[in-house]
Amino acid sequence: MNHYYELLGLTPGASKTDIKAAYRRLCIECHPDTLPPNTPKKARHIVEEHFKQINEAYAYLMEHPSVYEPPQESAQSSQAEAPRSIFDPVRMDAVRRQLEAERKEIEQQYQQTLEDIHHHQHQTLTRHGLKVADLDKMDLPTKISTALGLIVLSLLSLAGVALGGFFMFLGIGWLIFCGLALWGVLLTDTVNSSTYEVICEIKKATAEAKTRASKHRQQRLQDQEVLIRQRVDYFKLLPITILSDSFVEGLSDRDQFFLLLAIKEREDAEQLVRNLQMGAKIAVGIGLVFTISRFFLGFPF
Repeated sequence: MNHYYELLGLTPGASKTDIKAAYRRLCIECHPDTLPPNTPKKARHIVEEHFKQINEAYAYLMEHPSVYEPPQESAQSSQAEAPRSIFDPVRMDAVRRQLEAERKEIEQQYQQTLEDIHHHQHQTLTRHGLKVADLDKMDLPTKISTALGLIVLSLLSLAGVALGGFFMFLGIGWLIFCGLALWGVLLTDTVNSSTYEVICEIKKATAEAKTRASKHRQQRLQDQEVLIRQRVDYFKLLPITILSDSFVEGLSDRDQFFLLLAIKEREDAEQLVRNLQMGAKIAVGIGLVFTISRFFLGFPF
């Protein structure tokens, strides 16, 4: 028991109020969620193990008080300061909306980046005396080579026509496609070679900028999903004996949300419900997570 008090930074005999305050402080300071995404696995494992010991100490000390607890306050006072209910649907839905808001912010920043790229492209075109419509223009050598290439490709349709049957329809379709593409090339306006080089450089720079923006967006979304997945897996691996009422009460709203998702995945969910001894509360929580997980970041729950 003394070791548990040391883990929470308390002296033996501390009150439940002190234990709760110390636990909440350690949740902020030592929670694995505070680690950056690129933290080495070994370091993350050490932090998770330490935090697991903190959870174990908190659950044990709350279930086995060793000091005199003051009498209950009046009904009116206790009602005003009553602890929040476990797995409150309103708070759980608030977590879901927070996570969706984070994802929406990533998407909005990505769209803003695309707008900035297009604005920069327009400025570059203006600086060279060009317009957006000029991006589709070619120089004469490129136009001729593209047209000749389409003519050669259209000759492949002759093989389909010669084979007959289904291949003949494929050949005719290919011929029509090449003909339309050739017609588009012939109608394309031409510019001199130096202007065409500038157009190609602008188009290349724009494409590279869009690729970088898309990769950055995907990386941020992936980091968010990996972090969520790590927390859900963490709660799935916790022994059932640790998951008591007091343990759940000490979790943040976000971790309670992840715990609900973990409960839904656990094969021993029914035994876990009996251990938590929360009856209707946990049933409401599980019903809630079935509902909100359908909209939760694409998770296949």
